[in-house]
Amino acid sequence: MLVVFLLRFLVGGTVGATSYLAIPPTLFLGAAVWFCAVAFTYLYNGVTDIREDRANGSGRPIARGALPVPFARRTAWVLAALALAGGAVLGPVMLMVTLCMLLLGHAYSAPRFSLKSRTPDTIVVVVASGALTYAGGALCGDAVLTSELLAFSAAMCLWMGMVGAVAKDFSDAAGDARHGRRNWTVLFGRAVTACIVSLSAVSIGAALLASAVVLAAPGLLAPAAVVLCGALALSAAALTARRDDSRSRRRLPYRIFMITQYTAHAVTFAQPIA
Repeated sequence: MLVVFLLRFLVGGTVGATSYLAIPPTLFLGAAVWFCAVAFTYLYNGVTDIREDRANGSGRPIARGALPVPFARRTAWVLAALALAGGAVLGPVMLMVTLCMLLLGHAYSAPRFSLKSRTPDTIVVVVASGALTYAGGALCGDAVLTSELLAFSAAMCLWMGMVGAVAKDFSDAAGDARHGRRNWTVLFGRAVTACIVSLSAVSIGAALLASAVVLAAPGLLAPAAVVLCGALALSAAALTARRDDSRSRRRLPYRIFMITQYTAHAVTFAQPIA
């Protein structure tokens, strides 16, 4: 998760750059700030998710005991403080963007809010965190907000929210239900949710490809092709899953989601979208 958020941030900050020498140093400080903000979110979520993760057989460090809960909790808050300090150095706008990211991460996992428990709330948090990431990168990298960047970032934010945020629950429905979560996999069942995810994935890939054509943006063609191919592979994996599949097999659609977004961002560096 940390790596892909950094990829989003760097894509947002390097659009239009003609060489590595043209990238401002503030982008690297911004990436460090964003690393701290995302790491806070991940650690805090791991602390609050420990019961569900253990019930679902998760291999996350806190759930399996490799990272003690008190240490993880303290480290999370230290990282949040470092993120705010770094954001302040980068200016008031970046400070506000960083603060919003931290507040989203807290509200997602905090027992008082627990936005992670309901799929619509999760989608909002995930899409907003993606948008903040691209915006933060653009702020720190002095990038120009082109129509191509907006189309790409919008598609990838929707990919995160409508695909990843839903597919991640396929492998954990039993434990989630026992601990009171009401995500779509728990409420509607795996088969119905798989159809929703598949339709969303293919629609996002097709829309990004259509955007490349309409905007006459050849730089969007490669990431669009990656997303559409990933969507088809994810749909095949989700729609052919069976009730008695292993946890690893139920996790396959989410792994395809992750591979797709890694690849889509990687090709933007090899072939800039603007």
